[in-house]
Amino acid sequence: MREAIGNSFVLNFIITFIILFILIFVGTTTYTKAFKVKNRIVDIIENYDGNISNGNRLNSSVQDEINEKLGQIGYRIEPNSECKTDGRFSKGTVLSKTSNYRYCIYRFTTNKGNYYGVVAYIYMEIPIIGAKLEFPVYGETKIFYDL
Repeated sequence: MREAIGNSFVLNFIITFIILFILIFVGTTTYTKAFKVKNRIVDIIENYDGNISNGNRLNSSVQDEINEKLGQIGYRIEPNSECKTDGRFSKGTVLSKTSNYRYCIYRFTTNKGNYYGVVAYIYMEIPIIGAKLEFPVYGETKIFYDL
């Protein structure tokens, strides 16, 4: 009887370890994808030297290029997307977009020039519970100096 209890404990320990390993693996792959999305958007903005907007709207060529890159990566489509305007984003201007992808671009103005903040999101769904988790990944471009 004692051996059977010991074996079931070891089996539960192994199953718990496997589940934790799978969760860590899934988390790191989605985190990597969100960083890749953020970095691609920052690269596109820097390729245009910061000339990406007409007022508070993204240029259509910039938006089309971003959507094309996100489609190639396989980023998740999220039609209900709103950008936060509180906290550290309160000092920036949200560049509006009409995209199906969930990302936000903020323009920040300094004495030297403008720089842009980009937020992409990590999505995780837990099928057993039915929960959907979303975590932001933030990055910034270099400062585009006003000459």
